[in-house]
Parts: sequence; structure tokens; C-alpha cells
Amino acid sequence: MKGLLRRIFHIDHIIVAAFTILIIELLVVIAVNLEFLSPVVRALESFSMTDVYYKILNKDGDTEECNTITLVDMTDLTHRQDIAKVISEIKALKPAALGVDIIFEGLIEDGDGDNLLADACLEGDSVNTVWAYKLTKYDEETRKFQNSLHSFFIVEGMENEGFVNLVDDPSKTIKRYAVTLPYKDTVAYSLPAQIARIVKHADLGGEKNHTINYKAVSFPVVKYDELSSYRELIEGHIVLLGTTQEEREMYYTPIGQKSGMEILAYTILSMTETTPIRHSSRWMIILWALIAGYITNLIDYLLTKRIENRRSTLMVFITQSEFYDKIISFFVMMLITGVSFHLYAKYNYFVDTVLALSTIVLIEEGRLLYAGLLSVLKKKTKWKWVEKSIYADDLDIT
Repeated sequence: MKGLLRRIFHIDHIIVAAFTILIIELLVVIAVNLEFLSPVVRALESFSMTDVYYKILNKDGDTEECNTITLVDMTDLTHRQDIAKVISEIKALKPAALGVDIIFEGLIEDGDGDNLLADACLEGDSVNTVWAYKLTKYDEETRKFQNSLHSFFIVEGMENEGFVNLVDDPSKTIKRYAVTLPYKDTVAYSLPAQIARIVKHADLGGEKNHTINYKAVSFPVVKYDELSSYRELIEGHIVLLGTTQEEREMYYTPIGQKSGMEILAYTILSMTETTPIRHSSRWMIILWALIAGYITNLIDYLLTKRIENRRSTLMVFITQSEFYDKIISFFVMMLITGVSFHLYAKYNYFVDTVLALSTIVLIEEGRLLYAGLLSVLKKKTKWKWVEKSIYADDLDIT
């Protein structure tokens, strides 16, 4: 029993895992600095295990309807006087907050449409209404936006505005939404953050980016001409007015293509209702990788020794095959991924498992590197530490 415990808790398993992580980090540095590998690096950066988790949580369309946020679709509306009427009707139904995901650029030849729209937007209780605008002209040197695009009736600097900048690359998956962005000599708040401040009376703890929780919910969509029939979905609810059908307003998310307004809704829901997603630190990611490597190397070592002691030709052949290592890696991957998914789904705690899964796959390379180092040390030194290694008997072979 003492010998078994020594093998299980031997420091060599941790050292092998550490060597594997070192190999991975070197490969990452090489990939980042080699131009022809940059597409691969970008692809890996855009991947996250949260994509897989959300696919599982939203499987088979098994979602519940959100009872706090309603989307009002005005895709078919083109005249400003009609949009003005819709805004007035929504305000009359007293929503908890209204987010207008439309930017009305400049005056147009539309009869009294401009005046009617301005009156509708500024009339009544505008304290709980947030207007969309976009930050433009980003300066790489100062890392600040230098300009902005507003609706024609908005005076720059009004507190009830929120930017709706998403991403410049339409192929990039939307996982986070900015809470604040640097603008000139101040800090600008996003539309979801502004609505969260109205509803929660909070500033989200000063965070700059908010991880969107794409929980398994669907948002009720009301057509602009059916507001009176769905009063219960407007009164006391957070209402977003915009388009849900335009192709140019569609973006990639971990749960498929969604309209910009739906992404706003998920972000607002994440900020106001759900438990915030906590991200593990870099040290926790490394610890998780060490644990994964430790378990993989331990299982491989114990099974190999057990089978070798039985002296079965078939079993020895199996342990020497790549298929054997793949089976062990697969089961450890399932274990690590399962625990990570449970932490995420149950406690909203996200541990990035990319390093851990990479360690599992490349553990053999780490073991060979460690065994090679031990062989060199055995020939040139008389360290007892080398002799106490669980691989001491195999050093002459390696």
C-alpha cells in the first residue's frame, strides 16, 4: 500500500504536467510570431468552451420565455412619423425602461416626420429612455474614440444615451459587450449598461466588459402595430425598439446568428438578472492544466505498470499503441470538461479549459522531455532525486 501511495502522489506526475505546459507555451509563442500561422491563432482566440456550454444549455430549443424584456420589431417601418407614433404608444404603456436601438441620422425630406419624431422622443418621461449612438474614429495612439454619431434631435452629452458598438469583424463571435469605452477625455457607457443603471441603479462595479450569459431564454417579440394587444408585455418591462429581421443587423453568437437587438437583450438580462459570470484567473487556468496533466500521467503510468506486471503480450502491445493513449486522454478530457461545465452551469464560474485539454493531448511529449532530462542528469550527476524518480528503471532505455 505504501508503494502504491508513493506512485500516486509522486512529484514526477506534476513535473511531467509542468513540462507539457512549458512545451505548449513555447508553441504558442512560436505560433504568434510566425505570420503564416496567424489565421490559426485568430481561430483559436475566437474559440471558447462557453460556445460548447451554451450549445448544450440551448439544445432542442428548450427555452423559457423572458418575462422582463420585450422586443418591439419595427423592421417594416420606413417613415419617421410612423416611428414617432410607435414611440409615443410605447411610452404611454409605461415600460420600466425603453431602449431605442435606432440612430436617426440628420434631417430628411419627410414632411413633418422629423418634428413629430423629435417631439415623440423628447416628450413625457424621458428619464427611463436610452437612445442609441455610435462611437467612431478610434485613435490607436491614444486608444480612445474621437468622434460619435447621434440622432439629429440629440444634444451630445445627454445622459440618456448609450453606444451600440459591437465588433468591426462581422465574422467574429459576440461573447462580450462593452460596459464602457474611452471617448475623448471621458468614459462612455453602452446602451445595455445605461438601461442596467436605470433598472438596478448601479454602475456594474466599474467593469469595462461584460460577459454575455446566453442562458436558455427567448424574448417575446411584439410587432409595432400590435402594441395595444400586448400591454402586459410592455407595462413594467424593459422594452427594446428596433429591427430583428434585417440581414445586416445579424451577428454570430455561441448559439447561432442573432439580431443586434437580441444581443442587446441578452446583455441587459445578464447585467440585470442573472448571476454575473466569473472568470478564473491565469493562475487558476494553469492549476487546472496541472491537475489535468497530473491525472492523465498518473492513469497512464499505473495502468502501464499493472499491465506490464501481468506479462501479457497482448496487453503490452496495447499499452505501446497510440490508441491506448487516446483512450486515456479521451476519458480525462471528458472528466475535465464535465467538471468545468458543472461549474459554469451551476455556479456561473468559467474556467478556460483550452490549456488543460492541450496538456492532456501533449502529455506524452512532456513525459519524454522529462525522461530525457533525467537521463542526462543520471549520466553527469549523482543526484539521489534522479534515482527516486518513478522512471528511474527506464532511463537507460530512453
